Amino acid sequence: MHYVSLYRKYRSQTFDDVVGQDHVVKTIKNAIRAGRVAHGYLFCGSRGTGKTTVARLIAKALNCMSGSGPTPDPCNRCEACESITNGSAVDVIEMDAASNRGVEDVDALREGVKYPPMRLRYKVYIIDEAHQLSATAKDAFLKTLEEPPSHAVFILATTESGKIPITIRSRCQEFDFRRGTVAEIAGRLRHVIQAEGFSFEDDAVELIARLAAGSYRDALSVLEQVAAYTGGAITARDVYTVVGAVEEDVLLEIGDVVASQDTSAAFDLADRLLREGGDVRELLRSAANHFRDLLALKVGADEQRAENPRWRAQADRYSEDRLLHAIEVFSAAEKDLRYNEQHRLGLEMALLKSMARPITNFQAKGDTPLAASLTKEDTSYSATFANEKDSSVVSLTKGDDRKFESKVGPICMSESGSSVGDASADPASDEYDPFSDESVSPIASQSEPTVEKSGSPVRSVTLIDVQRNWQKVLSYLQRVMRRVSEAALAREGLPVNLNGSLLTIGFDAKHKFHYEKTRENAEKIADAIEQVLGVRFKINTTLITEENGRDPSEVATKTPEPRPVEHPRINDILTVFDGREETDPGPDPWQEE
Repeated sequence: MHYVSLYRKYRSQTFDDVVGQDHVVKTIKNAIRAGRVAHGYLFCGSRGTGKTTVARLIAKALNCMSGSGPTPDPCNRCEACESITNGSAVDVIEMDAASNRGVEDVDALREGVKYPPMRLRYKVYIIDEAHQLSATAKDAFLKTLEEPPSHAVFILATTESGKIPITIRSRCQEFDFRRGTVAEIAGRLRHVIQAEGFSFEDDAVELIARLAAGSYRDALSVLEQVAAYTGGAITARDVYTVVGAVEEDVLLEIGDVVASQDTSAAFDLADRLLREGGDVRELLRSAANHFRDLLALKVGADEQRAENPRWRAQADRYSEDRLLHAIEVFSAAEKDLRYNEQHRLGLEMALLKSMARPITNFQAKGDTPLAASLTKEDTSYSATFANEKDSSVVSLTKGDDRKFESKVGPICMSESGSSVGDASADPASDEYDPFSDESVSPIASQSEPTVEKSGSPVRSVTLIDVQRNWQKVLSYLQRVMRRVSEAALAREGLPVNLNGSLLTIGFDAKHKFHYEKTRENAEKIADAIEQVLGVRFKINTTLITEENGRDPSEVATKTPEPRPVEHPRINDILTVFDGREETDPGPDPWQEE
């Protein structure tokens, strides 16, 4: 007898032999037992999850001759069962919609379904890859699927259920086939290995199960390939060799290099991996999965590796945020290489970027003068920029009016006015660890502005700052807070005076209605300003009349700020068209030189 592939040889022959699809099997067996067999089924799921196998089992259950009618437990010994198993049953028609997708193919099906079965009880039509049918073929199939003859059952299988129109799905009972878990696939592999008489390592079986990505068929195909390479003794190293996967030792080495932040070692490692000739995209994909596994281990979601000292030690060297950052870097690098042939550069940049600080989560130890003054326990300090042009000088003021200055690196200001930048402490020193879990409060929280005990904002905001960001405030009020009418009313005004924490918005006398409504909406506008600028103001409104010879723009220009005020209509234009003024964003900490 000719050789049969393992996935065909060990195809499930009874419902009880189906692995991982209990919700499907139980429903179908109960329906057959109760005599409530549907005329149409739609099986959805990824490749290798058992859709066609279960469809053939339904055909067996409906036509098994061991009893007087359909049975949920086909015997696999009668003529009907054997003919369906070997594919010779003339009344079980398997149609590949990928190659038979036209209207003429559906017309032939519609003509054939009229005639009763020749040898079995039911005619069973199994249409594989049903989503490949053309749009006109799907329409032509609708009436037959809705009201087929009593002797016909249609089973549609697809890997892309979203391409099946609702008109077909509503005429079928739909079942979603789940991907197999690593444990389920590994159990099935052990069953096949024992039946074939192979010797194996547990690590090798688990590795194959992980590489299968939820597909039982893929797992058996890999097992068959490795068995042919080894002659029957299956080890984890053999699996790595045959499949071309990245070995665990290499991934752990990548994790150690990234944790050490040794750029020289990163270049050496990249050069060695490239000389070994591995697939760089597979390497980047595996590295992303490795850091994902480290994250699962760190948060306690991976019990299997919890007892492995090397994995445990490496996970302890990372914070959760840094692991997330590494996953994003390697995933993005793998995606970029689809359209980029510079594999060496892509691998080296992924390693170096994964070493860099995540800009969204700055953390520093409390051993610098600046950090020591801003601990969680001590809120009696406030920080202000000593020089607007030089944000590297920060003035710290204690409650007893003692002041001192500290030199820090550039502070990156977000749109909300909070600092997310980095300190200029030497990254190579032993006392500096930007990823330490022992963190102190950031210089300014992104969610709440740091304030003194007196309630005054940490960072002084001038009238010119409010005017410069007025369009952003209106845009935030309109698009984020969903206060469209409030934004439309407020855009007729302009901030004209700032006295302490009282901000006055001036309106032309002809916009009295806008002036009154904005006064009523003062709290909403104050909320928007707080989100954009990071400070809380009390809002007042005033009318600028012609008697005093001033308009809002003239009042604004009388402030003792050195910079000129933009024309008030600029705010109107920018608000209507959702635009923004071009400003210098400052240096990009992630820019590659």
